[in-house]
Parts: sequence; structure tokens; C-alpha cells
Amino acid sequence: MLLFATWLLLLATSSEILAQNPPTDRSCGNDLSNLWLDVVVVVDNSIGMTQAGLTEVAAQIVTIFGGGTRIGTIAYSDKRTVRVGLVTYNNQATVQADLNRFQSADDLFNSVFQILPKLSASDEVYLAKGLDAAESVLSAGRKNATRSNYKQLVLIYASDYRDDGEEDPRPTAERMKSSGVSIATVAFDQTGNEGVVKAIGEIASPGFNFTNEDADLVREIQGAMIKTNCFCSSLWHQYRKEFGVDGSPKYGVCLKPVALTAAWAPAKLGCQNMIKSGYMVTEFDKQKHDFVFKLIQNDTSFPEPYVYHIGLSYVNGGYFWQQPVGHALVPFQLNDSLWNPGFPQQSSSNTAVLNQQAIATEISVGWQNTNQYTVPERYVCEVASCDTDTYCE
Repeated sequence: MLLFATWLLLLATSSEILAQNPPTDRSCGNDLSNLWLDVVVVVDNSIGMTQAGLTEVAAQIVTIFGGGTRIGTIAYSDKRTVRVGLVTYNNQATVQADLNRFQSADDLFNSVFQILPKLSASDEVYLAKGLDAAESVLSAGRKNATRSNYKQLVLIYASDYRDDGEEDPRPTAERMKSSGVSIATVAFDQTGNEGVVKAIGEIASPGFNFTNEDADLVREIQGAMIKTNCFCSSLWHQYRKEFGVDGSPKYGVCLKPVALTAAWAPAKLGCQNMIKSGYMVTEFDKQKHDFVFKLIQNDTSFPEPYVYHIGLSYVNGGYFWQQPVGHALVPFQLNDSLWNPGFPQQSSSNTAVLNQQAIATEISVGWQNTNQYTVPERYVCEVASCDTDTYCE
């Protein structure tokens, strides 16, 4: 009797803890010392940038890559390293350092302060030249598929903007972004020209447009690097706060709808064997539930009425969410709004959960419990994103 009372007390305590701390999807890894990227810094060194401005940029670059970030590749056994290239531009562009030039933080520190404060004699500024040079540096850095699994970022410091004829930087910027390169811009507002600041910012990837007047610019740029370094392997989809919005905040979670049908139990094994640390998808809240459903609706291999397995099942007296092999299952917290009417049904054999479009005329899905061995349906897998916590080959 005493043991039973103790068990009830533990259960009540656990329920209170869960109520206060409901399960959430993981955030992107944010350890700056474990960044793994290829970055090209593109700096306007025209007269308009000023000597003071270039010195400020040099100090900022050193600070951005400080804090233990592994620079280069030669001296490290850990593959999570950052290669940094450097381009300056005015009416022409000069590659000051390719991606293999800097092999330590000290090397970067000393070289940047030797290179950048040298102001050019030109007052012409063509960002297109700088972008073209950055694209060449990135391309050369990928020779023989070198570091092809690393994300690429171009960080631009610009004091002016011109798009005269062939010197329009937008085609190059769009080509680079469409190929997976992220672009961050820092507009040095030297003249108070809001049009110039706006034009420079429009070159950037969503949310990566900054100015030198931003109060916490270094952290903002480091945040852009962390976001760039949070991504999914090919054919996987990043879970975001808003579906289909590139600038929407990312979660450190990748999803993959699987068009082949299987019962729940073999589908679970399918996710585990598809990718290291993979598991069947969780839906901790309605936002995730709706995102997964929109992903399914945009996948032509999933027909109506929509039905697909998810990683929820009844185990030892309660419902639990799947997790990677070797990790504890996550207890389910009741959310009546996500169950279809009449579910969950009490049944010793219907222990698995799937999403079912209950009404053919209504484009929505809800949870239903079903047999985990006899009902073949499509399913959705999940895995942690590639980021500073997880290196992906």
C-alpha cells in the first residue's frame, strides 16, 4: 500500500513538472566554437568607407570569429572548422585571401589588420565586382568536392550602392542565393542616404540585412552564421515557425515524408534505419502538427484522403513520443483538440497513432489510434538538424 501511494505521489509530481515544462522541439545548435562554415568577407574599401570605417570593420571581423572558433583546417582533428576568405572592392575587386589562406585565429587577426585599413584612392563602388570575386573564391574552395557538405556565407560591408548596367549586383546575388549561399549585408550609413541602405539590404538573405548603427551588430552577424550553419540534409525539410517562409525562425529539426506504405512498427524501424538518430515525427503542439500537414499537402505522393503514421504510441499505460534510439521516450501531454472525434479509443491492440483526414470534404487531419502491425500507411520521419551540435558528413 505504501509503495502504491509513493508511486501515485511520483506520478502526480511528474505530471506537475510536465505541465510546467511541456516538451518542445529542439533549437538550432548555437555553440560559436563549433561552427563549420565557409565564409567570404567582402569589404568596400573606397574613399566613402573612410579610414575609421575600415579600422572598425577590421576590429569587428576579428571579434566575430573570436571566442574559440576553429579557423582553417590544418591544425584540427575536429571537422567543425571555419574557413574565411577576404575580398576588397571599389571600382575593381581584389581577392586578399582565399579560403585556405588563414589557418588560425592569430593568423586571421594579424592579417586582417594589415590588409583592411588601407583605403583605396577610388571613390567608385561596384558591389557587383565584390560579389563576383566572392563567388569565384567560394567556387575555388569547392574544387574536387572539397567541403561540399559545408554551408557558405558571404558577409558584405558596403558604404554605397550602384547598379549601373552591367554593374548590377542583383543577378549575381540571386544566383548565389538560389544555389544555397547565404548573404549578410552591413550597410555603413556614412551619408544618411536611406535609399542606399535599403538597396544594400535587399541583396541580403531574409533577415540578414544589418547596418553599422545596430546596437549589437557582432551578435547579429554571429546569429546569421549560426542560422546558416543550421540546415537539413538533401531531401529533408527544415521545420520552421511558418511553413514556406524562408525568413521564418528555424528549429533544429528536419522532417521527411515517406511515400512507401508500412505498418506503424516497421515504419518506426524505417525511420531509425533511414538516417543516423532518425525517428518517427513528433507533434508536441498544434504548430508542429499543422506544419507537418502542410508538408504532406505539398507532397504529390500523398493522396487524399490524407493519412500517415506519426511517432506517438501507447506504451506501459500511457502515450509516449518517439525519440532517437538510446534516448528516453517523451511522455505525451493531453491535447484533446488534435484527436479526431471519438478518439483515442480504449483498445489493447490499437496502440499506434496516425493522422487521419476524418472528413473527406474538410482539409484537416487529426489523431487516431490504430494497430501498429496491420495498418499500412505512409509516414513521416524526423531527425536533428545539421548544426554546431551535429556534424553531418
